[in-house]
Amino acid sequence: LGFALSPILAVVMSHLMVSIFALSILVGGFIFACLYMPETLSPESAAQARVKRLSERPPMNTQADIWKYTLMRPAKELMILNRNRLFRLLSALAFFSGCISTADHTLFLYYVEENFGFNDSDIATLFLIIGVMGIVVQTVILKPFNSLVGERRVVVVSFFVGSLCNYLYGVAESKRTIFVSATLASLTGMSFPTISAIKSNNVEESEQGRIQGALYSLQSLASALGPLLLRYVYNETKDGGGFGRGTMFIFGAGLYLVAAVFAWALPEEQANSNFKKYHAKKRSSVLNYGSTQEDA
Repeated sequence: LGFALSPILAVVMSHLMVSIFALSILVGGFIFACLYMPETLSPESAAQARVKRLSERPPMNTQADIWKYTLMRPAKELMILNRNRLFRLLSALAFFSGCISTADHTLFLYYVEENFGFNDSDIATLFLIIGVMGIVVQTVILKPFNSLVGERRVVVVSFFVGSLCNYLYGVAESKRTIFVSATLASLTGMSFPTISAIKSNNVEESEQGRIQGALYSLQSLASALGPLLLRYVYNETKDGGGFGRGTMFIFGAGLYLVAAVFAWALPEEQANSNFKKYHAKKRSSVLNYGSTQEDA
């Protein structure tokens, strides 16, 4: 909701006042989180994670050992992403998702302002559409769609839609196409929470923080590389190379298609939570039927 409404402030307030207002909201959110937000990890799970971390820590007899452990720990924490084939595929998906989505958000506004003459009013309308559609997707569409087709197909559909929207950005010739594409692009927001859920469903409770931290670290790396990559493509093609000024988005569409192939390769028995529930229920029914036959 904040994402949808905040750009409207630029229409009624100066850019300086918007910056001051945003800073005050951030400071208020920080204070609220420190003082009022409850801890989500149970004390038992926290103690279990602490014991496991201490048991895995190597002996540190010298200052050099301490420095080595401190410097190598981030890389070691990220190694959880290489635990098995499922995690490697999900890490690739998170990287593609973060890379392209961040590049879209970072470069998109500059692109539409330079090539389509978007002003503050157009941008406010655009963000209002994206925000409202994001609310609809996350609260109305995602859960029933996930229950219907499973997490793996949710991610596949999200990436296919992302590919279509980026292609439309690249070939757009009017503001109308931009608005339609941005509306559809809200469906790509289903991908990252679904990827996070799949990872969380395949680790112990004591590892939830570690896997989420590793996943967001990878996404942060992708968020840094994505805009650089698409900006390079734009600089090489803005004067008529490739498909013209929108080539960077067409390139992004290709990356989304590659990500969709990776998503389809996810093992269904590990990716889909309803797959596990269905087979557990089926086994229970078979066992109950067998015990009934024996009683008879």
